[in-house]
Amino acid sequence: MEEPREVGVGVVVETGEGVGEGKVKVKRGRRGSEPPAYRSYPQRWAILLAVTLLNISNASLWINLAPVSYKAADYFKVPVAGINWFSLVYLFVSIPFCFISTFSVNALGLRPSIQIGSALNCLGAVIRGISTSGLIPSCRAQYAVCITGQVLAGMAQSFLLFIPTKVSQLWFPENSRTLSTTVLSLSNPLGVVVAQVLSPILIKYSTLPILNYVYCGMAVFTQLITLVSVTRSKPRTAPSQSAQRGERDRAPYLQQLKETFTCVPYLLLLLSLGCGIGLFSSISTVTQQLLCPLGYSDVFSGIINGVMILCGFVGSAVTGIMADRTKAFTPITKISYGIATIFNIIMMEMFMVPEQPAVLAIFMGLFGFFGIGAYPIGLELAVEATYPVEESISTAFIFMSVSLMAIMSLLTVVVCVTILFFNTKYKRQEAENVTTSLTSSNSSSSHSLTATSGYASENATGTESSSIRQSIQRPRMSVVEEWLVQDEDPEMVQSHL
Repeated sequence: MEEPREVGVGVVVETGEGVGEGKVKVKRGRRGSEPPAYRSYPQRWAILLAVTLLNISNASLWINLAPVSYKAADYFKVPVAGINWFSLVYLFVSIPFCFISTFSVNALGLRPSIQIGSALNCLGAVIRGISTSGLIPSCRAQYAVCITGQVLAGMAQSFLLFIPTKVSQLWFPENSRTLSTTVLSLSNPLGVVVAQVLSPILIKYSTLPILNYVYCGMAVFTQLITLVSVTRSKPRTAPSQSAQRGERDRAPYLQQLKETFTCVPYLLLLLSLGCGIGLFSSISTVTQQLLCPLGYSDVFSGIINGVMILCGFVGSAVTGIMADRTKAFTPITKISYGIATIFNIIMMEMFMVPEQPAVLAIFMGLFGFFGIGAYPIGLELAVEATYPVEESISTAFIFMSVSLMAIMSLLTVVVCVTILFFNTKYKRQEAENVTTSLTSSNSSSSHSLTATSGYASENATGTESSSIRQSIQRPRMSVVEEWLVQDEDPEMVQSHL
């Protein structure tokens, strides 16, 4: 393999073809008079395949029990709400790991982050497979081990779901970045389709342990593909000017966060895309629980989710081609999301109407075409709005906004309930006040008794002194006078005196 060499002044020749090598662009001219050469490498397709398979595997682990929630609840002997936690744990785990994963991409590079996500995904799937292998006798213990594996898979999501725009920026030239982002960002919904269709079939013809083995095998296979394919974080030569300049002009991590959250257009995208992702996640999680009470089957619930996502693939292809040719990212996003909102309202109304499978499937498909179809364009628009901020940061917080909005909504409800209904007596203060009152009362009584006894003693002493004084001043009575006084006859005493 011959390395790039300088032949003359400003003449760069790149030759060779092999693993990691690709198309050759030769720029001739005087140094500084021509733009630098940019290259696109065949390895980009291997990395695209590896990250796509990883997201498919991770998304299928996320949602694979939702289409069979009732049967899974019977197997683990837990309520259906306990099975919903297999989906919800992804949302809650993503909040702290959003910061960890974006910092890792920023500090370590793309390859270590992909490898960490792949390893966590594989380990989580293996633990889930072990939980139902028969080695653990208790159903509750099986559930606990299985949810532990799900937590690890949820950690992996933060390293895999947030990097589509990063892979496109580092490895793909300008004229194919939108295509790459579309494929990578739709790999997560494709994993949802796989789980929605495959899980009911597996449960119908086999058991829950077999289901876990199948998804475990997918995770192990993608781990092997990743180890072989992802050998570099970025190519030796940048594929575009923005890729080269973005890596060079990038600010420290905290400064990038500040720039991201002070960008008003990005904040508007954060809210709109976050609400859309939250809606998609909710529908994917509880479709079976909404439709089965109306008489629809598990298989039908999975099929209409598949219809929604497959129509989204068609929509993304259409919007991607339009965006590549016109570069009108903003109008395409606005129009698509406006139409998707209208169809979503109708679709949610149809979720309450029984025996209308065709109408429900049509509106699910239309919502997917416009809503999911515009989603990759929205991610590219977020990168455009925040450039040269790390691409994974702008993508990560859009996904994390789902979890944040859910927690903020729950917090709002809790705070409102607390403000309206919380009231309590200050029992500790009342007890202290009673003790203080008793102490004061006892002290006052002691003082009163002391004062009273002192006053009585004083009176007794005064009376005695007065008697003595009177006896001293009064002349001595005769025997007859003493006798009259003892008889207490006033008239006789007066007449005698």
